[in-house]
Amino acid sequence: MRSRIGSLVARRPSRARWRGALGGLSLALGAASAHAQVATLDVNSALFIEPSKRSGLTVLNPSATLAVRPNDWLTVQGGYEADIVSGASESLKGGRLSNVDIVTSATHFSDTRHALTGGFTVTRASTHLSGSFTRGTEHDYRSNAFAVSAGTDFLQKNTQIELSYGRGFDQVCTTAYAATDAPSGRLALDNSQGCFTNDKKRASRDISLNNFQVGWTQTWTPVFATQMVLSAALQHGFLGNPYRSVVIAPAGDQALENHPENRARGALGLRGKYYVRNLQTAFSAGARLYRDTWDIFGQTYEVDAERYLLPWLRVLVRGRYYTQTKALFWSDDYTGGEPETGPRGQYWSGDRELSPLSSYLIGGRALVTREGRPGARVAGLFLSLSGSLGFDLLKTNLRDFTLGGRAPDDTVAMLWSLGFRGEF
Repeated sequence: MRSRIGSLVARRPSRARWRGALGGLSLALGAASAHAQVATLDVNSALFIEPSKRSGLTVLNPSATLAVRPNDWLTVQGGYEADIVSGASESLKGGRLSNVDIVTSATHFSDTRHALTGGFTVTRASTHLSGSFTRGTEHDYRSNAFAVSAGTDFLQKNTQIELSYGRGFDQVCTTAYAATDAPSGRLALDNSQGCFTNDKKRASRDISLNNFQVGWTQTWTPVFATQMVLSAALQHGFLGNPYRSVVIAPAGDQALENHPENRARGALGLRGKYYVRNLQTAFSAGARLYRDTWDIFGQTYEVDAERYLLPWLRVLVRGRYYTQTKALFWSDDYTGGEPETGPRGQYWSGDRELSPLSSYLIGGRALVTREGRPGARVAGLFLSLSGSLGFDLLKTNLRDFTLGGRAPDDTVAMLWSLGFRGEF
């Protein structure tokens, strides 16, 4: 979904990439067998580094979640998460035909996003109901979101169905242009000073987010299971980047990037997992197809293998390939075309995540688990204690994105992860 890092919004594509890589990190800890304990504490941290001579990016993502189970049907949980960001960006994108310097010098930025979450889960014999609310704040972005989900299992718990819905009410800071101002005359932010105050040079724009999902998990045999997930999203409001300017005329005229105010998204994911007894290894393969009303068609293919090397040590390795087409209004040069003067088309963008691209990811994870028992707890405190360490390497191939005809050098990213879980 849309990024909410403060001044980093000028580099939202990179945030999307490291968030995508983070999506697989929950496997190591989340797959650990659960015990009906009074409380569970998860402490995790991820470090994302995108090296570049001109526009490097570093994101540190610490988080902690405490879940308390006062009885056998209710779980209450709370969590905190932060994104600590620093880097530099070349946010001005123009066409190859422009007769001016269309890439400004790198702008250094740093920001921290704080997010607090509270929620509950009610569990009965074969059903569960969950709800949560998250509040996120940063200098130029505010988010409020709630989510609800309900699931049930049947056929001797071999079939699970889950439905979920999420609703977001976000606000982003922009310059104080009027709705009647021509998009070609709107200016981008140069900093977040004055955001969400009475500053007449700043304004806040609303963003409405709706997310829907249905999942079906089926255990076919003791060694084979599948999962299908169908998701959809509706977005409305300011969906561009308030910091990013685009050159829209040969003379060098520039304006705040202009995206459509509405976007509908849909995806279908299929995944299967098979345990090979002879190898004592579980193999997984999955595919995900994505389509939206901006005419982007994305495909993701992923494989992984996981096994216990020792009774207390589990290792996972994985690989992923992603490819997508460009958005309907995407161009690497908005200075040409028809008409001869003025922007090409109704919309323009400097977001490379809307260009045709592909990416490759390889990574691995190690999970160490120590089990205790009543009267003999681990470290005198935990009934179960586990730790994970992971690394992912991501390479992105940009087929049609340049900075004034110059290929960007921030197409390789590294992600380290470290996590601990304790069950009391």
